[in-house]
Parts: sequence; structure tokens; C-alpha cells
Amino acid sequence: MSATKLIRRTRTNLIAIFSAAALTACSSLPTQGPSAGDILSPDESSNFELVQVDAKIASRMSEAYARGFSAPFINAPLLSTSTRLGVGDIISVTIFEAGQGGLFSNDKGQVNIPQIVINPEGKISIPYASGIHALDRTPQEVEQQIVDALAGKALEPQVIVTVVQNANNAVTVQGVVNRPARVTLRLGGDRLSEILVASGGARFPPHQTTVSVTRKGKSSKASMQRVLDDPRQNIAMRSGDIVTVSHTPRSYTIMGSVNRPAHIPFDKERVTVMEAVGKASGLLDQRADPAAVFLFRRESQNTLKAYGKSSSDWWPTTRGGIPTVYWLDMSEPSALFHAQAAPMRDGDLIYVANADTIEFSKVLDLFGLTLTTADRAIDFGQ
Repeated sequence: MSATKLIRRTRTNLIAIFSAAALTACSSLPTQGPSAGDILSPDESSNFELVQVDAKIASRMSEAYARGFSAPFINAPLLSTSTRLGVGDIISVTIFEAGQGGLFSNDKGQVNIPQIVINPEGKISIPYASGIHALDRTPQEVEQQIVDALAGKALEPQVIVTVVQNANNAVTVQGVVNRPARVTLRLGGDRLSEILVASGGARFPPHQTTVSVTRKGKSSKASMQRVLDDPRQNIAMRSGDIVTVSHTPRSYTIMGSVNRPAHIPFDKERVTVMEAVGKASGLLDQRADPAAVFLFRRESQNTLKAYGKSSSDWWPTTRGGIPTVYWLDMSEPSALFHAQAAPMRDGDLIYVANADTIEFSKVLDLFGLTLTTADRAIDFGQ
């Protein structure tokens, strides 16, 4: 056998060996994450739900995103503040008499008794009229009680009761506001924004701030940005409400075949999947598979059932929600519109898989020197 034939046969054998090695090497080469096939065709042990994003799914994701108060808080109407008195309220009493020589007569024809505190028993006392019941009474009702108590003692008395401080008709504002305080509600009623202004406003940007309202043992919350943008979220306040303002910065992670993998904070209230990819300077042309863009998050069972998913045996064993992978095939033009509609959530992960050709290219890189050497040997033999 000639040297040239021997070298050619050797080259053929080497190629066969390298091809077989490539199939093995593809499964053991370093990689930045799962392949598209691992996600789209998972084995039985992969406990996650796969949801392909279409127009319907994108719309549902957008509707479910809104961070706002629940219906009972939104539907509560703006009411005039109750003027009924309670324990700890401070009132002043002004007494007028019809002529000179009465119990309270003076040059002005009236006497003012300031800073009367309603005691724990719900009562007040003034000269010649002690034990006046004020708890859960209006100022007008208390006026009439005083007039009745002074009948036969004062000269045709007339009484005016003024509320100096309504300790019970107030809202507590706490958390990351400039002036945490107990804010008294106005007689015409107040909305959430007015209470927040009275406490000096929040200390952080609206998209990083959450407002929680607790009322009669039930709580609901909304982002500050929604309170400012949506008039319905500017809910009416009720006496005894507790308003808690919290700093809640949000972020997401993007990794895989993108130009700038990163952990990225939200810079506004609503960030879409398309904007999140844009923040990473887009997909890597030479590596990314545009048909394999995935969004990882945890969803509720109700959400998945609304997508048409049936309950699986492993669902009850998960905590914090069902692991869910949303799949966007961004090689399709329609998927770009879906990505513009689908919003990100705090803690989301976007992963872009490598194209299939990348793994084979890695194998060729491993053996490139050997193949080049063989080719040179053939050329030399010729």
C-alpha cells in the first residue's frame, strides 16, 4: 500500500473517530445552562410546567401583573368623617346666657371652657353639670345634654361644643415616610394620597415603594406608582386604618446567550420581556438560538389552570408556587409582540439557550489541531 493511500485511510479513520467522539463530547462540554432540548423535551423527573407564550397567554400575563388594592378597598366610597365622639377626644364648651346675673355671666355674655378630655368612661364634666355622657354622641347631642343639665340653674343657656382634637377619627401612617404620624381625617373625608402628603410623602421613588392598608383585620397593598397613576387606587380612608409604606426594590436576572448577562434592577414600574432583553443588549448573533428564549418564574395553581394546565401529582409538594417556564420563539415575528406585552416580575429569570450548532463547533475546536495536522500530512504525501 502506498504512503498516500495509507495517509488517506488514516484520515478517514480519524474523522470517524472524531465524529463518534463529538457525539459523546457534546454531553460533557462546558455549557452555561440547559439546552433548548432539555427544556422543551424534559424527562419525567423535571418538575416544571412549560407554557408557550402566544397572544392569549401574553394578555393574561399582562392582566395578572397589576399590583393594586383589592375590590373591597377600591369600592369603599369616600364618606364624610363621623363626628361621633370617643374616649380621648378633646372638646371645648362655650356657654351663653340670656342676661346678666346668671351662673356664667360676664361682660362678654359667655364663658368658654377649653380642653375638656372625654374620660375612659366616655363622660365629661363642667361646672354645675357633671357626668355628661359623650361617648358615641355627636357634638350637637352633647350640647343638648348640657343645656338640659343647666336648666333651672343658668339663664336660658345656649351651648356650643367644638371638637378640638378627634383622637379616634385618625389614620396611622408608618414606614418609609418623611413624617410617620397619626393623621386626623377631615370632616369631608380623605383619600390615600392626601394622607401620604400629610405625612411628608415616601422617601423612595414610586416604582420602588409599596403601600399597604390594614382595615379591620384585613390588608391589601398596591405599588405607589399605581396609586399615582390610577385614580381608582387612590382609595378612601377610614378611621382606624393603618397605612404602611415599604421600600420594595425589584430586580430580575438575564443569562445565557445575551451580550450582557446581568442582575438588573427595575428602573420603572412596568418592564416587559422585550425591554429586559434590550437591557442586556440583545441576543448574541453568533451563539443564541432565537427560538429558545425562556422566562423562569413561579406561578399559582389558579394561574396555570387558567392557561389550560391540568394539576399534576407533584404540584402539592412545591412551595412558593409552581415552577413555570414560559417559552418565546423569537424567530417568529409575532413573538416579538408577545414579548412587548408580557411584563416581568420581581425575581424573574430570562435564559437564552445556545444554538445547536454551537455545541458541535466546540467539538471541532477541540480536535481542530489534529485534523489540520492530518490534512497537512496528506498534502505532504501527495
